[in-house]
Amino acid sequence: MKIHLLRSPELSKETYSNVLNLLKPSIGPIEFFACDDILTESNLEVESRIWESKEDFEKLKNIPQDSYSTIMSEDSISFPYKEKVKTWAELFSECDNYRKLKKLPDEDLVVLLTDIGNHPNWFGGVSESMNNYFVQTSNWGNIFGNSVDIRYPIAYEVIIWVMRNKIFKNRDAMLEAVHETPIGCFMDLCIDKTQIILKMRTAYVCIDCIRKIKDSDIHVLYPRQFFEIIDKIRNSLIFTLRSEILNKPSKLEITKHLDIFFTDLGNLELKLNPKEKIVYLLFLNNPNGIYFSYVKDYEIELIELYKKVKEFEDESETEKEKLCVKAINILINPEKKDLNIVISRINKKIKAAVGDSLSNYYCIDGEKGKKKKIIIDREMVIRNDKKTRKKMLN
Repeated sequence: MKIHLLRSPELSKETYSNVLNLLKPSIGPIEFFACDDILTESNLEVESRIWESKEDFEKLKNIPQDSYSTIMSEDSISFPYKEKVKTWAELFSECDNYRKLKKLPDEDLVVLLTDIGNHPNWFGGVSESMNNYFVQTSNWGNIFGNSVDIRYPIAYEVIIWVMRNKIFKNRDAMLEAVHETPIGCFMDLCIDKTQIILKMRTAYVCIDCIRKIKDSDIHVLYPRQFFEIIDKIRNSLIFTLRSEILNKPSKLEITKHLDIFFTDLGNLELKLNPKEKIVYLLFLNNPNGIYFSYVKDYEIELIELYKKVKEFEDESETEKEKLCVKAINILINPEKKDLNIVISRINKKIKAAVGDSLSNYYCIDGEKGKKKKIIIDREMVIRNDKKTRKKMLN
């Protein structure tokens, strides 16, 4: 079963990549594929909708009989609130356009991830054909606050839509199976934020839904992979929430190609450009810390790291060497203050990725005039030199 995740232009590549990092490593019949950044825009001008009150925005008063979805909710929006929206027809037309471009078979699923709102304020939806879906990726921060990475609920919504596709033959059957009273099951009709959080934290499947899975006669490998993914998302979510109390950092994995992942945070990748990456790896390789004034002593190490992480085009080996030396000379020149700027950018990205409570373990820091270091215990750093993670983006 092939699932093509289509990224709408307004959704950041970083969020898109991190959602894929949560979903792709699972082993089973469900395969997730990154889509090229082509055509995800409607030819129509995107309209805006104004919500006059919090009640109108949050509550689903009438459930359409021809569609089903999980509704999103807010608690920190000022009203009246204006948001861009598209119709379901527009959203599904983007899925169909991608299908035609790539000549995808009908049995493949296309899931559009988009920050654009929709009529009538549902968090996700399914087409009548049951092979096109959308998941709204915006506003999750207002539901969970700053304590939860938005890729967790996005990835969760993706996998439960995939599972519903395998269980139910059509949208009507799907709608009949929803729980209007929340019990923490993936088939809950979540009307407010508390219910959504309940479903996310329990990763529960009720007895009735287990019976429906059995009655659907799908191969056991599908529910097995489904449970593996939702458990992984739940465990990552719980780890994030508890780490704020326990101050327990995630392990770091350094791959063969020197990519950096927070393994206990759902394989969250620390996205750094080549110069940022080599500086971070330099300090990671030197747990005792480095004086800024002595960074020149590490010139050769930095050059070798830069050769590994920098992508060159058709330059000769001699030209590559010159480019590396030039870049590192600028970096280690105290008059340029390039190193300070690079470290500042690294620390900012770390805080954005793991939050303030955990960032102190991973940031490059130290008192003025003293050694700068990364304080995480190096036993928490995994060197995976024999394994290469698959690239999530084409």
